[in-house]
Amino acid sequence: MIERNLGNFERIIRLLTGLVLVGWVVKQPHLNGIEWFVLLISVALILNGVFQRCYLWYVLDINTRVGQRRETTADLSCR
Repeated sequence: MIERNLGNFERIIRLLTGLVLVGWVVKQPHLNGIEWFVLLISVALILNGVFQRCYLWYVLDINTRVGQRRETTADLSCR
């Protein structure tokens, strides 16, 4: 499992965005492909916010947590 890489501000933004998108999907009378895709994205955003982990940020080596940074092999060779 990856370490936590989302800061508090980003967590709240992802949670709120996910909840707003879920609310929009729930109000739709019929679900077609677009609504199912939006539902999938909103669930992913909510899970990112709850667990403080984003796999895309992990692949791109982005860490928005204050005072936390992922240690790479380049960092280890400088010691």
